[in-house]
Amino acid sequence: MKQNDTEAKHDGGTNNPMKVNKSRLLGLILTVLISLVTVGLTSPTVLNGIKLGLDLQGGFEILYEAEPIIEGGEVTRDSLRQTAKALMKRADQYGVAEPEIVPEGSNRIRARIAGVSDEAKVREIMKKPAELTFRGPDGTIELYGSDFKEGAAKVGYDELNRPIILVEVKEKEKLADVSRRLLGQPLAIYLDEDLISAPVVQAVLTDGKATISGNYTLEEARELAEIINLGALPLKLTEKYTQSVGATLGKQSLEQTVYAGILATIFILLFMMAVYRLPGVVASVTLIVYNWGILLIYYWMHATLTLPGIAAFVLGVGMAVDANIITAERIREEMRSGKSLISALKSGSRNSLRTIIDANATTTLAGAVLYFVGTGAIQGFAIMLILSNVFSMVTNVAFSRFMLNLLVRSNVFSKPGYYNVKEKDIRPLSEKKSFDDEHYYRIFDFVKHRKIFFSVSGALTVIGIVSLLVFGFNYGVDFKAGTSMDIAVGKDVTQAEAESVLREAGFEAESVVVGGGGERVSIRFDRVLDAEQGESNKVLNAFRAAFGDQVSAEENTVDPVIAQELGIRAIISILVASVGIILLVMLRFEWRFALAGIVALLHDAFLVVTVFSLFRLEVNLTFIAAILTIIGYSINDTIVIFDRIRENMRFAKLRTFDDLCRLVNVSLSQTLVRSINTGLQVLVASLLLLLIGGESIRLFSLAMTLGMAFGMYSSIYIAAQLWVVMKWRSMRRKPAAPAAEPA
Repeated sequence: MKQNDTEAKHDGGTNNPMKVNKSRLLGLILTVLISLVTVGLTSPTVLNGIKLGLDLQGGFEILYEAEPIIEGGEVTRDSLRQTAKALMKRADQYGVAEPEIVPEGSNRIRARIAGVSDEAKVREIMKKPAELTFRGPDGTIELYGSDFKEGAAKVGYDELNRPIILVEVKEKEKLADVSRRLLGQPLAIYLDEDLISAPVVQAVLTDGKATISGNYTLEEARELAEIINLGALPLKLTEKYTQSVGATLGKQSLEQTVYAGILATIFILLFMMAVYRLPGVVASVTLIVYNWGILLIYYWMHATLTLPGIAAFVLGVGMAVDANIITAERIREEMRSGKSLISALKSGSRNSLRTIIDANATTTLAGAVLYFVGTGAIQGFAIMLILSNVFSMVTNVAFSRFMLNLLVRSNVFSKPGYYNVKEKDIRPLSEKKSFDDEHYYRIFDFVKHRKIFFSVSGALTVIGIVSLLVFGFNYGVDFKAGTSMDIAVGKDVTQAEAESVLREAGFEAESVVVGGGGERVSIRFDRVLDAEQGESNKVLNAFRAAFGDQVSAEENTVDPVIAQELGIRAIISILVASVGIILLVMLRFEWRFALAGIVALLHDAFLVVTVFSLFRLEVNLTFIAAILTIIGYSINDTIVIFDRIRENMRFAKLRTFDDLCRLVNVSLSQTLVRSINTGLQVLVASLLLLLIGGESIRLFSLAMTLGMAFGMYSSIYIAAQLWVVMKWRSMRRKPAAPAAEPA
């Protein structure tokens, strides 16, 4: 044992005789240089190539509900798809860059149009039914799509096995008359104003049937048949959900949120280097690569980056650093136990990996639920959340440990001080140690005051229940239906002035609130403003007439049916995420851990709900996204503590309640620095988004900030304490358990 003490001293002490490994040192330097140079050279291309969402560059998103114009008709999947194609062509003709128009469900089409100068005109063009016409040489319309039998157009083959289209009309006489007059002349097929084909009339058609031939490929023939079938069933489109953001407002939100993100990232990097020394420097490099990698993946995927997506990105940086903190803390712990630097790196990395995987898995699960249940911006947030967790394992675990190995094995930086470990704290390997040795940690008695914490949380829960019963929620249009408009005036405006402008324009709103330093007016209508009459545009024009052309607006309109659907999906998403997390924790731990964890995360979510209810803050879809993220983060933090309790249980002798309390107090004390450091960084990132980020995510950032603070509290004072109570009850039921009751 004496030899081991000497080895430990030489490896971790100040007088290190070990030979410098130049190849490892060179490998580390080259890795850092190549990483940073690659990031620096490619970042401009990546950043310029990322597609921005409507909320960052202006534009609108509309969910259309399609219904047949012809009485008794039906909406088919083919007709829906062809209508979406027609809308895409219309947007292209107007010069819209990269419009997103896709069928959704059985009778809906979602359109996302960014960067338009005249939104009202584009919306008017978009919602017209697709019109199929057959025109003579002089441009006269001879036949309409509605003249053809529904679904009658089919692909066939001529005698030379070339694809042709077989069609049939409803009125034989009409086709006979047209074919007689235009014999030998082209009868051009148009969809809207697009020429699709120009077949020549080769015979007088008296039986109501015809063939369209040409040099078509099989795919072209099928597409033409689908278009004709669509023409026989034109669809009427009704706006059911609308989100519109002015270009000026989008640019302002982007600048504010990016600025907040840069400040948060700088704070995190400086914090890591100051607190963790060399491992903090390595963590900073991996975080830079992590940031670049996430944006690169978005660039490769051609994914759309939204404002909530940026928020998830900023929070992801704060949460990704947790992997580095957990690893660095475990390495420091192993070094203080007397292990050599290399041994400390091995065991610290091994012990922390399980914790990191468990923690990331739960947050990823919450993100997956968000994606499959959510829509629009929430899905953008979910994608970023999932990518953040998955890619964090690559950079902040694998890549970070690769560089730490090069650093340690270079034998250049072997002094404990480089890893923020004091020489006096290192114990000889020969000295007998136990998991609850107070030489390493100051042990706090968290369990002693559990009843106080339970009482405080219980009282807050009662207040929340009363608030919900008395005040309920201040639902936004996402759940209540109607139209909300957030107008950026660009100059100071009073409440009276805003209300006066509305009255003069002939509108009465449910609420008018002036915020954003007196330059923004938030208006909510309980009814849906009429898109046919352009009512939302009239409101915007009234403010422009009063305050100037710099006025920009964000509009959100939700039909009552859609509002009901969104509400149901929000409830389902929270339930599914909660159940999924319970099952995941039960698989990895025992059921008592799962139950304590779920109570803690519901406690955090409910306290945020209480604040929003008490202060009448608006509850919308982004609020639900915040709640689900809080759930993911809360269980993430709790799992780190539970993992340490489970690890220490292997060495603890649990006979009395005091033994159980000692186990939990030691485990909480051992993870306290990690909990504070991680929580602080995520909290700062969230707080910066709240104070500096865009107005559009202000309430989202508030919910996140509150949730992070409550999550730090509940992991220590609720989840762990609940497990103590449940575990002790199970121990008392065993025959061998002591009869002594806790003090």
